[in-house]
Amino acid sequence: MRGSLLLNKEPNQQAKGNQLRRALVTGAIVLVFSAIAILYGQRLSDVVQARLFTPSSAVAGVKDKLSMTNLGNNLFYASNPTIENASTFNTSCSSEERTTAILGCYWKRKIHLFDIKNKELEGTLEVTAAHEMLHAAYERLNVFERAHVDRLLRTEYAALKDDASLKQVMQYYEQAEPGAEINELHSIIGTTIAKLSPALEKYYANYFTDRAAIVAMNGKYNAVFSELSKRANELQKQIDSDGPALKQALIDYNTSRAQVENDISSFNARAQSGGFSTQSTFNVARSALMARVSQLNAERESLNARVAAFNQKVDELNKLAVHVNELNQSINGVSAPTGL
Repeated sequence: MRGSLLLNKEPNQQAKGNQLRRALVTGAIVLVFSAIAILYGQRLSDVVQARLFTPSSAVAGVKDKLSMTNLGNNLFYASNPTIENASTFNTSCSSEERTTAILGCYWKRKIHLFDIKNKELEGTLEVTAAHEMLHAAYERLNVFERAHVDRLLRTEYAALKDDASLKQVMQYYEQAEPGAEINELHSIIGTTIAKLSPALEKYYANYFTDRAAIVAMNGKYNAVFSELSKRANELQKQIDSDGPALKQALIDYNTSRAQVENDISSFNARAQSGGFSTQSTFNVARSALMARVSQLNAERESLNARVAAFNQKVDELNKLAVHVNELNQSINGVSAPTGL
């Protein structure tokens, strides 16, 4: 009986062992597929979404100018990018959700771009599209990737602490989108900073084959505003410097003119009343008076030239203000933070 009990028990133990091994294998397979789904499921989904998306000719044109990798292209098209007029764009991108302030937004996994038609701002649309695509990229980083990228970004930002333009932009986002600063920094650094650490450059190479071209486009359209601002500041300084001196010169001229006019009247009255005893004294007095008149006329001509130059500067400054306003209107009527 004892032997038969042993024989009956051994198959049961073997069956239980087989079940345990099958359970372990099944669990391992589930873990592997779960890991694959976590790591690559979103990427596969993006590929499918990108293939299903039909871009407008304008959106396709933007994509073609960005020199993105397959991953970047998939992220861009998977975000269903649209180029919108002012009314549609402002509905799509409320102020608290905007990323590049007035040019585009990434909202609910969709990219909205403002239709900028001003030829002077060529490249703005493309840089904005790249900026928004990087928001989609950042959103898809897993917890380990994001921790690594965040460290790289913070290190890079610390190295760029003297970049006044970048500081200004980040201050804007600290107020407009508190809590999203590192996300914004991820897009800003990737599209506006030319020289990065090798590790960060390698990271952005996942999305761009020629990131330098995007940075160059950003620099080109921002230079339009920078040059206008620089010239306006120069003119304002000159106007502020020349204005008081010119005003005083005009006061002095009017005082001198009034005095000369009074002296001419006195001379004429004296001549008519026989106040000059000899022709010689008359001629001397007249010559002195005529010299003063000539000097006053020269001062007037010089002042007229100075006034004309001053007014020309004021006129140029006013035209610059109109020009800047037109540019701002072309980007949805609101001034953008510099360096975007």
